[in-house]
Amino acid sequence: MDKKFSFEKLKIRESLNLDCGESLKDYEIAFETFGKLNKNKTNAILVCHALTGDQFCTGKNPLTKKSGWWNILIGPGKIIDTNIFYVICSNVLGGCMGTTGPSSINPETKRPYGLKFPVITIGDMVRVQNRLIEKLGIEKLFAVIGGSMGGMQALEWAAQYGKKINSVIPIAASYRHSAQNIAFHEIGRQAIMADPNWNKGNYYAKKKISKKRTCCCKNDSSHNVFI
Repeated sequence: MDKKFSFEKLKIRESLNLDCGESLKDYEIAFETFGKLNKNKTNAILVCHALTGDQFCTGKNPLTKKSGWWNILIGPGKIIDTNIFYVICSNVLGGCMGTTGPSSINPETKRPYGLKFPVITIGDMVRVQNRLIEKLGIEKLFAVIGGSMGGMQALEWAAQYGKKINSVIPIAASYRHSAQNIAFHEIGRQAIMADPNWNKGNYYAKKKISKKRTCCCKNDSSHNVFI
């Protein structure tokens, strides 16, 4: 991550109770917006990203210099037309692109959380997104849309905040994981922990990890894992 880059963030100075029973004293949400919010604030669409996504769903990603992951769908004159809609996309809780996550500083230790970051759920992610929407002064979203893990967030929006959305569009998603899905995830975790630089997950204590080594940790996020 380019440490010189400044993410657009919102800091929420309140406790967030998590499904695991733990809580975060306060937290930050990194997000991007595209288009213009109308006077009545009725044209907002929340786009939820997948496991390996981020808030840069369209336009050019300032870090990778590549097009956003849904650039083909979002923009002026496109399917989600930013001449009509106000698009919001936030980095999920636990993400690595500016929202509070394992790389954030633990206020108790003054060091990155690493594996001490609490276990989070899709529900936790959606509650954080809801606080962002509230802070933006939007009472009801025109739609919530997402694919894969983003689709799971969209379904959670329908379950938790059905009265705050007009429609939900989950794509290539499921409401639960099968035994096979869980097994594939365990294989991924074991592969990461087999990395010689694993250091019990305390990567932040390492002075430098080569690009070749980080590439070794990359796995194929096949949709067969999710569906």
